[in-house]
Amino acid sequence: MSGSRARRSQAGFTLLEVMLAMTILMFISVTIWGMFSRTYDTKRRLEVAQERIHVARVALMRITRELEMAYLSNHENSLIQDRRTLFVATSKGDVDELRFSWFGKQRLRADLAEGDTALVMYFAERDPEDPSVTNLMRRETRRLQAADARTVKADTYILCPHVSRLKFSFYDARLREWRDAWSTIGGEQLDYLPTHVRVALTVLDERNREVTYLSAARLQMTEKVQHIPLLR
Repeated sequence: MSGSRARRSQAGFTLLEVMLAMTILMFISVTIWGMFSRTYDTKRRLEVAQERIHVARVALMRITRELEMAYLSNHENSLIQDRRTLFVATSKGDVDELRFSWFGKQRLRADLAEGDTALVMYFAERDPEDPSVTNLMRRETRRLQAADARTVKADTYILCPHVSRLKFSFYDARLREWRDAWSTIGGEQLDYLPTHVRVALTVLDERNREVTYLSAARLQMTEKVQHIPLLR
């Protein structure tokens, strides 16, 4: 009798026991894989969120800094439409368009006809790879020219992707009121600049929820200056 019990104890695992063990092992493996997958997804989502926050803040800081260096020249013909120095803000849907002359142009190459002044434009454009995404674009001419800034040579790139809205407000110190638009050319043209500009940039976060960032710029040169833009 004792010999029979010994032989059964040395017979190993039954098929049922092996299948049960494999099922438990598979369940543990799937659970561990799911934990790692969720951890990775959370990490990736946080990285995307941090990246979008950083890009939006940098874009807002740049817009603010460049607005503070906007200017108008006193040496302009007020009878022509295409001027070298201007400040024009128009409301086009959810993303306003803004173009202005400024003093902050950086000359990176000596062989190019560039100056320390240029025209900057901010405008919206659909992403060519994903039409559902709206990008905030920045365009800067190489120098100031008495021509339509949208047709002259310029460097254009994405300043901030996943933009939902961009709104500007301009403070008119002479009238003591805020304006939604501003133009130094055209019909109701102004021959001076706003003293302050409020900027509201709304972007979509990693879950496509709107997040708005606010800033304000104080313009240093609100009156026309005695500066002649170089034409080359």
